[in-house]
Amino acid sequence: MVILKKIVIMTQYNNSNCSGIVKFENFAGRTSCFVRILGLKGEGVICIKCGDDTMYCGKIFDGEKSFNAWYDLNRTLQIVVVADGSIVCTGSNKGRFSPNAMMLDIHRYFATISQAADNAVFVKQTQVQNQEKQDTRIVEDRHESVYQEKLQEQQSEQPVIEPISDRVEEQPQAKQSAKESAKAKPAPEKKKVKTETAEPFYKKIEESLAKLFEAHEKDEELTLLIPNSKWARVPVEGDGYYVVGVIENDGVPDIICYGVPDKDSSNPPQNSSDCRQWMELEKGGRGYWMMYQSAMSGVTLTTSVI
Repeated sequence: MVILKKIVIMTQYNNSNCSGIVKFENFAGRTSCFVRILGLKGEGVICIKCGDDTMYCGKIFDGEKSFNAWYDLNRTLQIVVVADGSIVCTGSNKGRFSPNAMMLDIHRYFATISQAADNAVFVKQTQVQNQEKQDTRIVEDRHESVYQEKLQEQQSEQPVIEPISDRVEEQPQAKQSAKESAKAKPAPEKKKVKTETAEPFYKKIEESLAKLFEAHEKDEELTLLIPNSKWARVPVEGDGYYVVGVIENDGVPDIICYGVPDKDSSNPPQNSSDCRQWMELEKGGRGYWMMYQSAMSGVTLTTSVI
């Protein structure tokens, strides 16, 4: 009977004052993980990778949690904790590492939550629309029923006027004409309710984005740094520029990104309250002030995804 144990010390990132430990214990193919993070403000997300495999990515837990996963002590364990849109602490059994490579898993987690919220809103709207259609059909059916009853009453009460000499012969024909006239009268046309299909936000701007990527220089640095993404530099007056990027998930646009370059994180943009999420490229140095947008709903995301 072999029990594998490993403790990873979590150290602060960017002066966050967060630290802690993550302890692993593996027995019979089942991994038990104990997490304790100190100095964490608010809710956070933790991503745990063993080699190239993601063992867990989701809401941080305090205490013990079990996984149906096997970890190998010879493989690299890497752990990242994110809170309030920023990385607050990291840990590994093989020394320091760049946490940016793990942010794709984290931004997928946030995108999944955002999509679940969008789907819940869409389902609610669909239920309301279906109920409105059902109520409309009930009212229309009632109006149709009342109309037919009134029509039959009028036909039964209306006298048939005919010449006295031809009354015996023409009376059946007159009654038949009245019935045919009643049948020939068209029923009121029911209102048709137009069904609208929700269209993803990126479909509405797909053509504009394609023209933008064709017209401007590709940003190779960000394209290589962030998996499943493409970026373009859009020049502005003078020597400045900003970047536009699209991050895909299984070939479908997932996150639309906008970034303004800066030498460090000391001076956030004052003209946009949305473009305030710092993405660092060099330790303590240059990076981008970012704004993220859901490609499905178009809603601005308030949590960093890169």
